[in-house]
Amino acid sequence: MKLKDFPAKIERVNVLAGSDSSGLLSFENSSFAFSYSPQGVPVSVTMPNRTASYNSGALHPIFEMNLPEGFVRQAISERLVRYTKVNDLLFLALQQNRGIGRLSYSSELAIEPPSAENLEALIHWDNSESVFEYLLDKFLLHTAVSGVQPKVMVPTDRATLLQPDLIVKTGGDGFPNLTLNEFVCMSIAKACGIATPEFWLSDNEELFIMKRFDIASNGSPLGMEDFAVIMKKSSTEKYRSSYESVAKVIDLYCSDPDQKQIIFDYIAISCLLGNGDAHLKNFALLYTDTNDDDLRLSPLYDVVNSLPYPELSNDLALSMNKSKAFPDKNGLLKFARNIGLRKQTDRLNEMADIAMQFIQCFERWDSFPELKKSLEKSISQTMIESSSGLKLPRRSPKKRKADRLLI
Repeated sequence: MKLKDFPAKIERVNVLAGSDSSGLLSFENSSFAFSYSPQGVPVSVTMPNRTASYNSGALHPIFEMNLPEGFVRQAISERLVRYTKVNDLLFLALQQNRGIGRLSYSSELAIEPPSAENLEALIHWDNSESVFEYLLDKFLLHTAVSGVQPKVMVPTDRATLLQPDLIVKTGGDGFPNLTLNEFVCMSIAKACGIATPEFWLSDNEELFIMKRFDIASNGSPLGMEDFAVIMKKSSTEKYRSSYESVAKVIDLYCSDPDQKQIIFDYIAISCLLGNGDAHLKNFALLYTDTNDDDLRLSPLYDVVNSLPYPELSNDLALSMNKSKAFPDKNGLLKFARNIGLRKQTDRLNEMADIAMQFIQCFERWDSFPELKKSLEKSISQTMIESSSGLKLPRRSPKKRKADRLLI
């Protein structure tokens, strides 16, 4: 479909879960309404099938989850504003079956996906043209992923589906070397035995490339809901919670007791690495069916050291122990006890040692030496043990911005 053939306005979309129908989402009289079909498959663990429609003045969190933000939303809007009304339902219609998770959307708008790319060619890109600008031009209208950071969803020639299988990110204005930053932090997490997606850094360090983890080995999409969705919060509320509340989600939805240790590891490694942007949308649950007891944490994603960027707050994205100051070792151990875990000292020591060893062995610091210093400082400060439970002087929090980082 050419841009000139786009409908003037999208007012309703059919929602599917995998290949099965769920219901109809519409916008009328300044309100969104989702109505299940009689045998509709549930769209969320928080929205069971019922006769009455789900009405809301704002788009329901499960549908909002993949809406682009910031750079990508603005770029799509600028490209389409001449041809159609740009609204949330348009973004869902564009998503079709390419969004993260198992939900897809059908409407009068149907656009064919572009041809696939070769992963190795992206990693070893040697053209004078910016590889991200090339990908942005080609895949912009086919990108359904949240976050403010410039990113696109890209299908590769090794994918088994028509769906894109990679999320490709670059840095933004004011955030130099963000791709290298994420690559290092994710590499440290992986070295600590934490589950991560497959990921790569392009040779020219322009791209951080991550394989999607919401597609099962048989090619079928998995259900995925970030913690903002599960806690019934909008994207604008992703900083309004606590890590204790994050752990309570595990108690409510996960039958596997090991998931509590996993969420502690995710939060602890973020603190060790100075990640001040671990908000609700950066944790998610995966499942095959909302009625099954197989809900489990997704692999860790979107971890960076946020401290080298002076425009950002030097505090936590969510509160811990009723504070947004980065915790020291005793603070992390107190948090562990508060969520029902004991004997975490050895695990913290292990992660800190592995992180420091990785930093010493890593050889690509030339383009961002400040990151090495920042990581070493963050790990050292986190592993300080205060006496008598009193905090030692630490970083002074700055006033939070609405969008602290670009992921």
